[in-house]
Amino acid sequence: MEDNKRYPELRRRLSPGWWTANRHYTMYMVREWTSLFVALYSLIFIYGLSLWAMGSRADFLNFLKNPAIVGFSLIALVFTMYHAATWFYLLGAISPVKIGRSRTKPWQALVLNLILLVIVSYLAIWLLVLR
Repeated sequence: MEDNKRYPELRRRLSPGWWTANRHYTMYMVREWTSLFVALYSLIFIYGLSLWAMGSRADFLNFLKNPAIVGFSLIALVFTMYHAATWFYLLGAISPVKIGRSRTKPWQALVLNLILLVIVSYLAIWLLVLR
């Protein structure tokens, strides 16, 4: 028996924009695309750390003052915040915490995680810069 007779193709072919038909798929794809900006910003940061380690702190600071890098950093910040917010919301939807007979809502996990993000960010800034 041939394999193609035993296992016929049951799925229909999807168009390239299949993910635009459903809001949840669209949000998922946008979140995945934002991870590219997070990765690129991470590479810029690693490059900066390598310059800093080699003693070229001024070179890295001048690199960061470039208007293209400033613009990219602002775009990356917006995309990173979107990525984090959708991920935190998804976390609350996937694994809600059971308290008594009720379960937490996804937005509660989002708010709690964003508050923790702000606290941890402030502590990191305080430890590295303000102290």
